[in-house]
Amino acid sequence: MLAVLKEKNQRLRIITGAVALGLLLLLAGLWFVQIVDARYFADNLQRQSFRTVEVPAIRGKILDRRGRVLADDRPRYNASLFLEDLQGQFHERYTNLEAAYMHDHPQLVNKRGKFAWPAKEHTALQMQADCDVVSNITLRISTLLEEPRVLNPVAFLRHYNNYPYVPFQIVPDLAPRQVAIFAERLSGQPDLDLETEPVRNYPNGETAAHVLGYVQRVEPQGAGESTAFEGRSGIERVFDQDLRGQPGIKSVLVNNQNYRQREQIVTPNVPGKDIYLTIDLPLQRAAEAALASAQANTRGAVVVLNATNGDILVAASAPAFDPNEYVPGFSQAENARLNDPILKPQFNRVVSGAYPPGSTFKIITGLACLESGLDSDEVFNSPGEWRPPKGGRPIADTAGPGPFNFERAFFRSSNTYFITYGLKAGLAKILEVARRFHLGIKTGLETGQEVSGMIPTADEVGKTFPSSSTADVCIGQEITSTPLQMAGMIEVIANGGTLYWPRLVAFSRDPETGEVTELTAPGRVRDHIQINPEHLRIIRQAMLADTEHTADSISKGGSAYSEFHTKNGTPYLPNFQVAGKTGTAQVKSPGSPYKQVTWFDSYGPYEDPRYVVVVMVEDGVWGGTTCAPVARKIYEAIVKEEQGLPPKVSTLAQN
Repeated sequence: MLAVLKEKNQRLRIITGAVALGLLLLLAGLWFVQIVDARYFADNLQRQSFRTVEVPAIRGKILDRRGRVLADDRPRYNASLFLEDLQGQFHERYTNLEAAYMHDHPQLVNKRGKFAWPAKEHTALQMQADCDVVSNITLRISTLLEEPRVLNPVAFLRHYNNYPYVPFQIVPDLAPRQVAIFAERLSGQPDLDLETEPVRNYPNGETAAHVLGYVQRVEPQGAGESTAFEGRSGIERVFDQDLRGQPGIKSVLVNNQNYRQREQIVTPNVPGKDIYLTIDLPLQRAAEAALASAQANTRGAVVVLNATNGDILVAASAPAFDPNEYVPGFSQAENARLNDPILKPQFNRVVSGAYPPGSTFKIITGLACLESGLDSDEVFNSPGEWRPPKGGRPIADTAGPGPFNFERAFFRSSNTYFITYGLKAGLAKILEVARRFHLGIKTGLETGQEVSGMIPTADEVGKTFPSSSTADVCIGQEITSTPLQMAGMIEVIANGGTLYWPRLVAFSRDPETGEVTELTAPGRVRDHIQINPEHLRIIRQAMLADTEHTADSISKGGSAYSEFHTKNGTPYLPNFQVAGKTGTAQVKSPGSPYKQVTWFDSYGPYEDPRYVVVVMVEDGVWGGTTCAPVARKIYEAIVKEEQGLPPKVSTLAQN
């Protein structure tokens, strides 16, 4: 053969060489594919065969100052279907539907006797078959679990087309009785399982809802098994990253039909950190109950501060909402209730509501007058109402006519007295004292949510703020402040001049390592307010008289006296005197949901101030009758708690 090639056939030699070259190229290509590109194809096969599923971490707890749970995660049990185990049923149902369709459409048989299928009809029948199978199983299982449900075909097909390797929930969030029924009658079925997932839980319902905020489910970005929740307001929002922890990763091996074959955890999840607040749970409950008792459908707020360091023990806003309702989502009726334009259950009145302080502002007006030279013993004969010197609208005075020195004018809340002397001090001076107490300025609370209110600076008088408003400002009208800001004002009076930054969040704790991280330092001084000690004594004594002064031949007694004493004069709080100031402010703003605002701002005990209690109620009757009884009930709860004081937060932090 070689001889023939050499001697006779040049063409044959060329063909033989080409074949040999082709074989060499083929061998080189096989070597390149099997050796050089082997890793690429292996990685590509890996990518096509495995799916990555995020496994959310258990969300951290939110606890009160003594470690009592305000928010945690509870296990939720879901009856779920493994779709890869239903292939036989899918195929059987499809075959039946296919036969029925062909029987019902004889006109689609062509001249050759073959059935001419319309475009996409096979796909439509397959989707119907899959829905029929899962729908029947859903109805059967849910009926056995005493909660009959109808399959949502849109949700099922979305899940099936995108994540067939992830179990499909047919009956979520089983009650304990349903879990028992499942274990007794349904366990062991290869296509059905009881899966567990963490879900946010608020064991105290509406208690401290505005502080805690709420979470909502995060829409899945990848493999739709994610059950992570994201904080949307309050502590849940601000400390969302700390509370969430780190999700884990699960790798799922799928076959050529994208069904699960097996799975394994690649990276375990890491639980979120626990957040400790300064809130006192029993006191918060007592304050919310007292606030609710003020009147029907109470709309108001309560703040309780530790007067020695600024810790917020209570931050209550009414009406409230149940954060548990946000987890599964709302019905249309629930959404309408939460967005009621009058009740505003989602509105945090403690920091988001700015209100005219009414006569509680006479603390500021009184200090401005004293600093301007007012003699507190000087007697002023009031005509019983204030009349503008050049005519105009008179301002009523519930204190009535008669002789008033500073203390009697304060505890009887004489408008005429404070307007008369406030005009002498001047609007600029009154506003300067108010701003010195940081009224009308945000407090920097950790949760945000707050507004500043409207108390202009002294420089704005006569420019953006009319000087003609002096009379109204003297008695707490035409300006606004938040309940938390008013609590700061009382704190300064109580402790002798120190304004603390209010603290709501204390520290976080890693549940796995036990490591404690301070989030907000206690007792951070915001400002040292300069107050003449004698002026401070006069204000304090007048505030005490508001709750302690009995009726005499001249006076009817303190405006809050009857709410802190029985009819025979016995104090409701023996050995615990409360100093306070009532207030009622008229609201004339067009479109306002309330016509007046009532207050009682106070601190106690008088001789050793430890607590500030501020109560505000929209459309209350009067500060003395609406708000003072609420404050008294809160002080009663404080006294009871002090009698059996549990360990403090600092003790928890050291454990």
